Amino acid sequence: MSQLESLVREFAELLSKGRSLDAMERFYAPEVAVFENRELARAGKAKCLQYEREALANQPDAPRFKLSKLAVNDSTGHAFLEYVVRFRSAQGRPMRLEEVAVQSWENGQIVQERFYYEGVVDEGDEP
Repeated sequence: MSQLESLVREFAELLSKGRSLDAMERFYAPEVAVFENRELARAGKAKCLQYEREALANQPDAPRFKLSKLAVNDSTGHAFLEYVVRFRSAQGRPMRLEEVAVQSWENGQIVQERFYYEGVVDEGDEP
C-alpha cells in the first residue's frame, strides 16, 4: 500500500468512527478549499472546522460514514472516495446521502476536496 493510500484510509477510518473533526484537523491543509457540487463552499481549515462543528451541533448523533469505493493516483496526488453517509436530521428523521469525494493531496494533507452528490434522501420512519 502506498503512503498516500495509507493516509486516505486513515482519513476514511476516522470518518467511519464518527470523528470527522479529528479527520479534518489532522488532514486538512491550512489553505484547503472545499467544493460542493462545483461551487466553492468553504476556504481555509478554520472555516471548514467551524462549518463541521455547526453541522454536528444540529444532529442528535454523529453521522455514520461507510466507504464503499476508494481509488488513489499516487502520481497526481488524487484520491476518489465513494461514501454512504447516514445521519439524523435536526428533527430526528433518518437521512441518507450518497456522495463522491475527490481529494487533492500535497505533503500529506488535503489541499482541495470536492463533493459530488444529488441530494439527501429521507429514509422515513424507522420500524
